[in-house]
Amino acid sequence: MVRMARCELVDPADVAGCHLFSRVTRRCFLLGNDPVSGKNFDHRKVWIEGYLQQFAASFGIDLIAFAILSNHFHLILRTRPDVVATWSDIS
Repeated sequence: MVRMARCELVDPADVAGCHLFSRVTRRCFLLGNDPVSGKNFDHRKVWIEGYLQQFAASFGIDLIAFAILSNHFHLILRTRPDVVATWSDIS
């Protein structure tokens, strides 16, 4: 069965909440303590948090909650079509 595209499931005019998650490739531990190499990559978690806040403001979404773990992260987001409606195309 083919999965429907998000643009067919979510009306851009409605407020929608969603849970997103993503894992790193090859089961690597790129966001915390890597048990194989012994290196600590916690500094990347700070980078990701900064980017999340910046993107949330730029794309008209609310970042409700997030969790950044060693090899994956979770985001709880809410769309804000009311905020986007106040934006102008003129910069």
